[in-house]
Amino acid sequence: MSWLFIALSWASPGPADALLAQSAAARRIAREIIEAFGRESVERAEPRIARLVEEYGEEAVRALRRAGPAGVEALEKFGATGVRIVGRWGEPGVRLLAVEGEAAGVWMGRLGDPAVEFMIRHPGAGRDLLERFGERALFPRLTTESVVTLNRLAGPIERSGRTAEILGVVERFGDRACDFLWRHKGPLFAGALLASFLADPRPYLDGVKELVVAPAAGIAAEAARRTNWTAIGCVAVVAALAGVWLALLGKRRPAAASGELA
Repeated sequence: MSWLFIALSWASPGPADALLAQSAAARRIAREIIEAFGRESVERAEPRIARLVEEYGEEAVRALRRAGPAGVEALEKFGATGVRIVGRWGEPGVRLLAVEGEAAGVWMGRLGDPAVEFMIRHPGAGRDLLERFGERALFPRLTTESVVTLNRLAGPIERSGRTAEILGVVERFGDRACDFLWRHKGPLFAGALLASFLADPRPYLDGVKELVVAPAAGIAAEAARRTNWTAIGCVAVVAALAGVWLALLGKRRPAAASGELA
């Protein structure tokens, strides 16, 4: 049994034959824990704390010191994952586990501490963005509002076929890029303007250059210019000849039927 467990046991003594010799260091640690938690809290949670310390050792004590009594349930429920998250982030880690549950441990296993920090900074929205874009979503400079915006734009971003480039612009320009993408989401994702923006986003973000949407007449003219009229003409001629042939065939069938009856 570690000296830390001895200290915790000393805080709520049992039968004399179960007590272990207490060193000055163990008593000092016990007093620190009692002062941090409050004697009543320690005595009430002592059996649970003892089990956690027996299983996870000093890491459990470090986590409980950081989070207080609220950390006990998190450690019991999430085990080694809870010990690591609460030990590293304290009360914010406890809140993360309460909100995200097992997902916090899953993303910590996949992407490490940066994923946990991202979810702590952006409760709920951070996990959603990780599920859409994985490691590419770990933007260190975004506000939670921008993370929510990217979640709303996730569909258009993915359908554009240029996800990596768009997220690259977000990584470079942060909240400004998210705000611009949201304000211009209609024309930006519906036409050829996205390529121009991605090629050189700074003038657009600085307001030096504006997105110009071609008027309807211009769009129609451009569509007409790009149309292969030769191919369309050939298809029309073939369709007309087929119609004539079917009409002639229809006339011959009644005549043939009349001959058979005669």
